[in-house]
Amino acid sequence: MAKYYMYLRKSRADSEHESVEEVLAKHYKILQTYASEKLGGPIPEACIFREVVSGETIQDRPEMLRLLDLIQTGNISGVLVVDPQRLSRGDLSDCGTIIRAFRYTDTLILTPTKTYDLADKFDRKFFEMELTRGNDYLEYVKEIMLRGRIASVSEGNFIGSVAPYGYDKVKVGKTYTLVPNGEADTIRLIYSLWVDEGIGSTTIANRLDALHIRPRKSERWSNASIRDILKNPVYIGKIRWNWRKVVKKYENGEIVSSRPKASKDEWIYVDGKHEPIITEEVFQASLARFGKLPRTKPKSKLNNPFAGIMHCSCGRPMIYQPQQKSAARLHCAYQMRCGNRSATYQEVEEEVLRSLRHAIEDLKEQLDSPLAEDTTAYKSVIRTVRKELNALETQQERLYEFLETGVYTSDVFVQRNAVLAARRQELMDALSEAEAQEVSEISVQDKILALSGAVAIIEDPCATAEAKNSFLKTIIRDIIYHRETEIRDKWHPVPFSLEIFLK
Repeated sequence: MAKYYMYLRKSRADSEHESVEEVLAKHYKILQTYASEKLGGPIPEACIFREVVSGETIQDRPEMLRLLDLIQTGNISGVLVVDPQRLSRGDLSDCGTIIRAFRYTDTLILTPTKTYDLADKFDRKFFEMELTRGNDYLEYVKEIMLRGRIASVSEGNFIGSVAPYGYDKVKVGKTYTLVPNGEADTIRLIYSLWVDEGIGSTTIANRLDALHIRPRKSERWSNASIRDILKNPVYIGKIRWNWRKVVKKYENGEIVSSRPKASKDEWIYVDGKHEPIITEEVFQASLARFGKLPRTKPKSKLNNPFAGIMHCSCGRPMIYQPQQKSAARLHCAYQMRCGNRSATYQEVEEEVLRSLRHAIEDLKEQLDSPLAEDTTAYKSVIRTVRKELNALETQQERLYEFLETGVYTSDVFVQRNAVLAARRQELMDALSEAEAQEVSEISVQDKILALSGAVAIIEDPCATAEAKNSFLKTIIRDIIYHRETEIRDKWHPVPFSLEIFLK
């Protein structure tokens, strides 16, 4: 008894305004009518294969793979499809796989317009032409769609299939954009914890879990998802497209797809039509933290007090490298590329201490300079001005009393009040200038205390590397290390230099 199967799949040729379910239902009706008229009855539901996923190759279509496995049993008389291109619009390799499967199992391909017996060379040739024409059309459609996507993205539209966390994808006219939803508060919390409180991504993930805030597709937050959010410019109203291109490679007899990060010159990076959730300043502060955090291995202690604040002149971080038979050294993470030679940790520490002490001496000279004496004089000015302001307030009160008792007429009151107001403004200006000079002196003293604390903690043999690193990061913004690559001789090593940028 003849046994037939039905294969249904939506292709790019179908209308974009119809869903997969609508297209499959329409084709189902056409093929069941054909089966009832030509094959003696409808195809049973158990023999119908509905491909609901989108895939260009056979490997991407599970229902097609299952159908090919059944064909190889040799118990199938034919497969019903709306047209041959439903079976494949892939490359010539996929076409060959389908042709061999149907040809050598004597399985017919039935369409409403023609039946193909691939054992017959004329049918086989015509079928090959249909598949080749379908592949050419597929490549053409892909090129047209790519141009359309580029044009849409360039206008600030969102063309992704899934909206990022914090947004809903909505249709406005004929295009799509993003609208913040209730998840936007979580995005703001993540950036606040990262930027304002300096908490790491793993700790943020754990805190969100503790607050019972769940991500969309999993039970718990991950380090990677938090870091992706902190680097995603969509939250400042930008659209970034093509930053992870699909790259296909032929490995072990199969086509393998991957999505590596593309270089920035390949991106499309434009202003989106959607509302930002965070500000540009917060986003830039978020990016600034990446690469500046000291990395420590799990369950290990930090050994380098300068981790995260000392960089090679090439821009890479300086790595602390302990030695078994000699002193620990600091070297560039890419030493073999940039060429800067390493130095012992002790040498670098001594140079940092020397620079900090020199900075302290410079600040002390500022306090001892004639300018400092002038600054001290401003303290006396402040006291004098404040006394006069108090006296002025007393005069103001008496002025109101004279107006109320009739001693001053309204005209006299207005005149005298204007004089007092002008004098008050003069005193306030003088007070502001004097206080600014006093604050300047206090600021210099605070800097001296801070730098002295940095010197003390570096010299403290009992202080841990973590404690030193934590304190130094409040004082030092960056330290740039440089050492010439030319080798003189072992008795006269090439000196290194440090450039320290204080906060």
